[in-house]
Amino acid sequence: MRAIRVTEQSESAESLKFELVEIDPPIPSEKECLIEVCASGVNPSDVKALLGKMPYLTWPRTPGRDYAGVVIEGPSEYIGKEVWGTGGDLGMRRDGNHAQFALIDATGVRSKPRNISMLEAGSIGVSWTCAWLGMVKGSRVQQGETIVIFGGNGKVGEASVQIGSGVGGRIISVERNRDDYNGHASGPVEVINLSKEADIQSAIMDRTNGRGADIIMNTVGSPYFELANQCLAKEGRQIIISTFIEKNEINLRTFYRGNHTLVGVSNMDHDHIVSGGILENLREGFENGTYKPYPIKSDNIFGLDNVREAYNLVLQDVTRNRVVINPQY
Repeated sequence: MRAIRVTEQSESAESLKFELVEIDPPIPSEKECLIEVCASGVNPSDVKALLGKMPYLTWPRTPGRDYAGVVIEGPSEYIGKEVWGTGGDLGMRRDGNHAQFALIDATGVRSKPRNISMLEAGSIGVSWTCAWLGMVKGSRVQQGETIVIFGGNGKVGEASVQIGSGVGGRIISVERNRDDYNGHASGPVEVINLSKEADIQSAIMDRTNGRGADIIMNTVGSPYFELANQCLAKEGRQIIISTFIEKNEINLRTFYRGNHTLVGVSNMDHDHIVSGGILENLREGFENGTYKPYPIKSDNIFGLDNVREAYNLVLQDVTRNRVVINPQY
């Protein structure tokens, strides 16, 4: 089979070290499935792994955390199933999905939503499991709550918008220089454009009649950490999924008097078996139309021969659209 293979850390973003190799397909044990990979999204963590910036990474390795494909070997009840998956172990502690075939534990194999394509299904995993861990498991989002999302047009941001609006929450998206939200939502999305409203705290508090937000999904981290703390309602929850600066200050009196909760999310700690369970929780929402997949643009679909171009698009952050590998090209 053809696969991307990485044997050592790249020294810089300008000189990513990987090879396209021909190797024997992996042989599944009686508790594993061999997946013919039809699509695998390229996530920032996939590319950062080449630079040695991800925990748990071991070499040599085939990258690629997300996948959608067809089971071609394994327990008989799985053969022929169209499946999807992701995991913090895939492409890190075990080989991932930027290859024609992938080996997956049978307990982690989950049927993909019937009404979305392989390309769409293969681009959902990392972003949506991150959003689910923050919004559902960590913050227990409820109907009628006000949810502020810093970066609703980002991929985790859009997934958070869909999850929050899907349960009947009020959504406010904070954007650097945009007046609109371009993704799917089950209700209206109000947008705060920072290029027009420099006082973010006032903008949020004005829109909530001084009450603040029940949930703030902070996809950016340090630039808005203390500000978000000041904008939470009583019993509000702030979700952190990333940061630029590691050490940040918080007003503890505001925090404890507000009965606030700080939710940290890293889906790197959730392997493909646990992540498969999360995707199973999400599947019904995609099938009934509450959730919709990211649109996949033809210019952002690459074969294994063009992986460098795909990785560079993600590394340089030059596209808002999902970048997807189709190993069967």
